[in-house]
Amino acid sequence: MANNRIYYPMQQVAFRKPGTTVYREAHGVQSVAITTTFNLEQAFELGQLAIYENIEGIPNVEITLNKVLDGYPLLYCLATATNAAGTTIEKPQLVQRAVGETIVSLGIWPETQEAVSGYPSTSCEMSGLTVSNVSYTFPSEGNFTEDMGLAGFNKVWSTYVTGADVCEAPWATGSPTGAPSLQDNADAPIGSGGVNQRENMIWATTVSQAADGDYGILPNDIPGVQTQGHLNRDVAHISNVSVSTDFSREDLFELGSRSPYARTVTFPVEVTCSIDVISVSGDLVNALDNCNADVACETPSNLSDQKIRLATCEGTRIYLGEKNKLSSVSYGGGDAGGGNVTVTYDYQTFNDFTVLHSGDDFNTSGQDIWSKRSNYLT
Repeated sequence: MANNRIYYPMQQVAFRKPGTTVYREAHGVQSVAITTTFNLEQAFELGQLAIYENIEGIPNVEITLNKVLDGYPLLYCLATATNAAGTTIEKPQLVQRAVGETIVSLGIWPETQEAVSGYPSTSCEMSGLTVSNVSYTFPSEGNFTEDMGLAGFNKVWSTYVTGADVCEAPWATGSPTGAPSLQDNADAPIGSGGVNQRENMIWATTVSQAADGDYGILPNDIPGVQTQGHLNRDVAHISNVSVSTDFSREDLFELGSRSPYARTVTFPVEVTCSIDVISVSGDLVNALDNCNADVACETPSNLSDQKIRLATCEGTRIYLGEKNKLSSVSYGGGDAGGGNVTVTYDYQTFNDFTVLHSGDDFNTSGQDIWSKRSNYLT
């Protein structure tokens, strides 16, 4: 019987490392979207108005996913576990993960199933994918989420037929390693705190905690944040934090091949962090056009480099290094309608974007990376 529609319990996303046949299903996924663009280049000629040829270039396939933070591996970790040759990524910094390549499959199961199990009736496999953008949002209202975009050139739809050898059919490598199975209809978050929300953010409140990679620290430009980045919770009231980066990639072509032989990241890569605060004292950021006028031969400076690190109960750790600088600060709200004053501090850095997760075991060194996380988070 054909499906009448497709909705959330009928779909599941899985990742596969290049050179392997084992899929790893992604948990906590809220949405998935696929966009395919066929690049056309027009050629005309003298002597006729009609087009001479509409030349087809290589297609662009983009997939966007949204996931809640729930203790299962992050999408970014799954997508960057190995490079194009299937070699395990041994370090979690941006420059190592930037070369990560993955294969993603979207499976669609029969409408009559309560949970996915066995082989999907229809599936779409996209190969040669690299991360194009990733962002994390930690709001005071709602769930902590991850958004990620991937891009590549290949997409194949397949229909699974029992007993048939279907070419390139995703998940056709046997259950449970090949076919995701939630047949008991009892999947649930595994991280501490379940699906993490505002109470699951871990902030350093002492100097010793600030030196520990398992605690979050913020810039001391923010009122209530102490010198080492730890918070005075009576003053610093953080309402939202978001982190994002965009991997601008360049396709490298060579004569004799239609497809690019590499899709490299164009460095430097900008990383931004936006922090919203319910203000109790104003933004307390001074801006002077000649701030060091009384100091000879010293470059005027309103700002200083800041360290940013984020930590959640379910196992996410994000480290933006020690050279974050305030790019803007916005004071607003507190209108006569009774709203609160909020201040938004926007920070900018480049090339520092280290992401780890306690469940990142998609490659053989995943757990080793986590056990040695202090090497990358402090």
